[in-house]
Amino acid sequence: MSDTVTSQLPDDVQLHVQTPLIFSAPLSKVANRPVFLKLENTQPSGSFKLRGIGHSCKLAVKNGASHLVCSSGGNAGMATAYSANRLGVKATVFTMDGLPQPVLKKFSDLGSDIHIGGPIWDICDATAKKYIQKMKDEGKTCHYIHPFDSPVVWDGHSTLIHEVVGQLASAGYEEPGAVVTCVGGGGLLAGIAHGMKHVHWDHVPIVAMETYGADSFNKAVKAGKVVKLDEITSCAKTLGALAVCQEVVDLSQKRKITSHLVDDKTAVECCVLFLRDHQFLVEPACGATLAAVYTGKIREYLEEQSPGTSPIVVVICGGATVDIDTLNGLAAKFDIDTKLEKYYPLEQMRL
Repeated sequence: MSDTVTSQLPDDVQLHVQTPLIFSAPLSKVANRPVFLKLENTQPSGSFKLRGIGHSCKLAVKNGASHLVCSSGGNAGMATAYSANRLGVKATVFTMDGLPQPVLKKFSDLGSDIHIGGPIWDICDATAKKYIQKMKDEGKTCHYIHPFDSPVVWDGHSTLIHEVVGQLASAGYEEPGAVVTCVGGGGLLAGIAHGMKHVHWDHVPIVAMETYGADSFNKAVKAGKVVKLDEITSCAKTLGALAVCQEVVDLSQKRKITSHLVDDKTAVECCVLFLRDHQFLVEPACGATLAAVYTGKIREYLEEQSPGTSPIVVVICGGATVDIDTLNGLAAKFDIDTKLEKYYPLEQMRL
């Protein structure tokens, strides 16, 4: 909890910021059309999560909440901790084990109570709900912030697209040829789809990326219903919900959302490439997003689905849960040359 409790009303406190939309020359070369990067990694909490989580926290505090509880793979918890700090309330976060110590320190710096809830998000979430029940049994109140399955969260995430409209217009474009994102539990994807509906971009395809072993959305799309994975085996832990929310399954049946998968090595390799090309440190979940372009597969896809020269918007979801030692460790695990003096495009992507 913040040492200085804000005297402002929640609506007066700015949590998320408008992030830059920048042109990427390296990725445009691979895609053979303009590629713009929506830098959600530059949010104060380090990821896009601050948009939806911040919106949810504001509403909760406005309605009287003084103690926020969240389960998280890392990013949602960081967004909750940051929001609680700015709003002057208490935060308790249940996150997955394996987060680097510098990341855990960020939680304590924000004044939140951090607990290791388990090896995957689903177990963390169950632990968080047991904690809430225990507090209730003791006569204490707290408010649960869902990290992705909430219309309030989706509404907050949709602001990303509203920003992109004006930013693309300033660059001379009316609309993108595609929006590329990753999928974990589905909150970001739902927010993007809702935002695109608001701005009349329903016809613009969304490319949704996951890694093998965290592919709950891909399996749901194929089955036409929510499918629960037996386990998470991918290193992209922030994509690690055993099942996506029903909303994104419904959306996939109403508009053009194409699901693609990459292996962990390719996702990590793309993180290394991105660090080289743009000096940003991002997590493997974002590497999965970048793989759509770095592998050249987005070029092939758009030649069929969206011919022309309309730009690609790539959502750089975040990097709050990774540090350079973690990335170097993953690169060593997959025998990746971090100098990367080769290529475009990569070869390892399997569709």
